[in-house]
Amino acid sequence: MVTLAAAGWATDRDALDDFLAEPNLCRLATVDPDGDPHVVPAWFWWDGERFWIGARAGDHKVANVRRTGRAAVEVDGDLRRKRGILARGRARIIDGEEGRAEYVRISAEQVRRYRPERPPLETAERMAASGQPVVIEVIPDRIVGWGR
Repeated sequence: MVTLAAAGWATDRDALDDFLAEPNLCRLATVDPDGDPHVVPAWFWWDGERFWIGARAGDHKVANVRRTGRAAVEVDGDLRRKRGILARGRARIIDGEEGRAEYVRISAEQVRRYRPERPPLETAERMAASGQPVVIEVIPDRIVGWGR
């Protein structure tokens, strides 16, 4: 496991991993060509070192990552808990056959978490069949946790 620069409660790797395993959406932030923020909700999968987010090749967020190589991921829990993280770092697009394979792999993980009543691999394959699937990989330079 990579040593991760962290602050707040996110310094506790077990607590961070447990929190990121919960079925919360993330918000992926990128910067558009005019320098404006572009923030969208998304499913994500955390592997202990990086965030994996499925997308379509033509999405604005994909173009923004291709151009800048940077992104931020914000995840917060139930509002009553007032707890969350912000991760910023390097980002890249995985596309082509490798991107489709990664999309199916992470989507199956996401289906297990977000839609446990559905068959993970079959659902992931159906999701990958529409459009041109790619994966955004965000490798955080730092993760800051807030709340408790």
